[in-house]
Amino acid sequence: MLSRPTYPSMSKGLEIKKLILQGFNSFTHLKHVHAHILRLGLYHDNYLLNMILRYCFDFSDTNYTRLVFHQIKQPNIFLWNTMIRGLVSNDCFDDAVEFYSLMRSEGFLPSNFPFLFVLKACAKLLDLQLGVKIHTLVVKAGFDYDVFVQTSLVCLYAKCGFSEDAHKVFGDIPEENIVSWTAIISGYIGVGKSREAIDMFRRLLETNLVPDSFTVVRVLSACTQLGDKNC
Repeated sequence: MLSRPTYPSMSKGLEIKKLILQGFNSFTHLKHVHAHILRLGLYHDNYLLNMILRYCFDFSDTNYTRLVFHQIKQPNIFLWNTMIRGLVSNDCFDDAVEFYSLMRSEGFLPSNFPFLFVLKACAKLLDLQLGVKIHTLVVKAGFDYDVFVQTSLVCLYAKCGFSEDAHKVFGDIPEENIVSWTAIISGYIGVGKSREAIDMFRRLLETNLVPDSFTVVRVLSACTQLGDKNC
């Protein structure tokens, strides 16, 4: 009797998953496991490949990560998200924006998750034009009331020197967090509006939030510039 053709079974996939969850002692180890995935014919398993991508970024090897991603025939939204997040986390802001554009060209509508990282990339690159386009998409997608997305928008406008736009977005946040407060205060200081920054800091002190040392130092600097001894 002829034996049935052998195909990668579910048990093989679980075995690989177990190996990945145990972590890697070196980048070479990771590459060996990735090669094993390909040999088993599991190159369509987006879950396993997503785990490989995440570990690649942990080793800060963005070149190999790109190679892995571009070998995937039909990457899903989770793989795109991992790429954008990983590139931003490794300070590859231009590449992150490029991958965001590619994702949109493939017809994927982002969830709130990638917006956080793309907006961070825009802020780092001072790319207000793209940031405004993303802001429009955020509103259309219904994420304009997401506190984390809104905070990212505050950071973007503040970093680009548009303090009034930052303040407008800040005012729409239903429940501000310390990051959004720090962003708006730093934004005012960045464009020389020390009085507004101090006023916002006083409002912050009226909440239950505790300012970090970075914000306190910046506000004290603003007080010095104004000669305000009552700060």
